[in-house]
Amino acid sequence: MATKKRKKKRSLTRIMLFVALILVVVALFQNVAVQLMGGESNTILQMTATDVEISYNFDTRATFYSSGNRTFFFATRDGLQNIASTGDLRWQYSFNMNQPIIVGNGDIIAVGEPNGQIIYVFNNDGIMYIANLLNPVLYYTINAVGYLSVIMRTHVGYEIQVFNPANPEDLSFGYRAPINDSNVFPFSVDVSDCGTYIAVALLDVETLTQSRLLFSYVRSVDSRGIPDGLIASYSFPNEFIFRVRFVDCENAIVITDKRILGYFAGQTTQGYNWNIPLHNRLDQVYVGSNIFAYVTGDRLLNDPFAEQPNMLRIYDFDGNLTGTYNLNGRTTHLSISNNTILVGVGRTFYAINSQGTELWNYTAIQDVLDIMLLDSTDTILLAGNTQATIMNLAPVTE
Repeated sequence: MATKKRKKKRSLTRIMLFVALILVVVALFQNVAVQLMGGESNTILQMTATDVEISYNFDTRATFYSSGNRTFFFATRDGLQNIASTGDLRWQYSFNMNQPIIVGNGDIIAVGEPNGQIIYVFNNDGIMYIANLLNPVLYYTINAVGYLSVIMRTHVGYEIQVFNPANPEDLSFGYRAPINDSNVFPFSVDVSDCGTYIAVALLDVETLTQSRLLFSYVRSVDSRGIPDGLIASYSFPNEFIFRVRFVDCENAIVITDKRILGYFAGQTTQGYNWNIPLHNRLDQVYVGSNIFAYVTGDRLLNDPFAEQPNMLRIYDFDGNLTGTYNLNGRTTHLSISNNTILVGVGRTFYAINSQGTELWNYTAIQDVLDIMLLDSTDTILLAGNTQATIMNLAPVTE
């Protein structure tokens, strides 16, 4: 009886650890007029509100997404709207969710909610398909052409499944992996842009905390008899992978608590192609369409190479540093659109290019939930607690 109680206690502890780590990922992954200076120019810029405003109640769970193509998605508990930067409603779709969460990749988004069993996939023209899940969802991503990858909780463990945008109801289409080991937690998953590969990050707490990274084929036809379609497996002792993200058809970026690495999915022995050691904790990290960036947090204990906190570091997808920027304050927001980094320190937001040059900054007079570019640099959506406003950046005539 004592043995059973100890096993039950260990199982509960592991579940609590997994839930805590999920919250870490959510925290990492979940943006008036003011005078601005543009680069080294003496041109004075000003951000001014347009007549386009969207109002909503505080409890509607309003959330936004834009790929910078002069449109944006606006989701609440009652459904989704696609709106042009002029404020015109392009289309809308109704659903009921307690806490809608938008996950986007380019012009495609997936909308679900924690522990829900349905995910809607949209592009700029409307609904692409509906994924009906057999179990509650814990985590999901969408790739650039609409492949949805999902981690679900089952009554005996977890299951990972990929939905084919061409036939989402075909459950035998390809990758579908149950995980019934109580010591193993799937933590992050992503499908490559062409739908060929899937990357899975696992946390194993059997004897010590270690992560595993798996690359497999998505489609059964590509596996050619390989068990589970597995291409390569890598171990990370005493290291935690909290995010894996494909950046094209074959290359993936892997983010751990100790480094950021670049992998080629088709390799079986070589391992990573580049490696960026982390000497500080990650305060914020974001992977864009052509670059990625992170903000340094507290120094790692006894690390002689630790940097000062609050430093923005920008890299290309070959792992090359392209720019830095000293933020002089704790970061509250980080996102990338059209190769422009938007970073917030309290109520002040900075637009920074990939070389680390400040393009403009803006200080809000109220709390800001989200900020995003609707085009290259001069149209911005600013979302607060109960209202979102489209703002323009333009030279001031003196």
